[in-house]
Amino acid sequence: MQHKAEYRSSVRSKKMIRDAFTELLQTTAADKITVTDIAQKAGLNRGTFYAHYEDINALVQSIEDDITDNLYRLFDDGSYPRLLKDPLPMFLKISDYLEENKELITALMGSHMTNPFIEHLPGLIARHLASSDDIDEKVRGSASFQERCYFYAGGAGSLYMAWFRGMVGGCLRDVAYRLAEIVKHGY
Repeated sequence: MQHKAEYRSSVRSKKMIRDAFTELLQTTAADKITVTDIAQKAGLNRGTFYAHYEDINALVQSIEDDITDNLYRLFDDGSYPRLLKDPLPMFLKISDYLEENKELITALMGSHMTNPFIEHLPGLIARHLASSDDIDEKVRGSASFQERCYFYAGGAGSLYMAWFRGMVGGCLRDVAYRLAEIVKHGY
């Protein structure tokens, strides 16, 4: 029983640290945020921070890794042929996830200490498509197929980044509908 309580406490502390960091990012440049700032905002001591993260860069990397892992899991049930025929469900899942984490993602994208993880989205989508078992191995291995995967994935990632930067109107679900139309019809 002791281990479950320790695990819950660890999960709770990490969440408090991440929430405090996200809140601080709303008003403070990332490179100006200190471990002390995060610990105070979270109501924890610095030792608790260091029990989970080596430094602020490790915290940021951990957050980005979690977001990337969660996005990748969204692709697990989507096959390439199904994605081409009806890409909307996949884009809606991505948009909903991004919406749920909008505050954190916006803060990370505004940070100068990180490359926006969303820039990794095209490679993530392309790797998923290129590893799809529904596609003949010869086709998957062709340069042409790889290029198409990166082209569509790059466009999707760019449109999401443009939305987060305020360059595209509407909500994230609108982005999903636009992307689905582009993939299905080419426009």
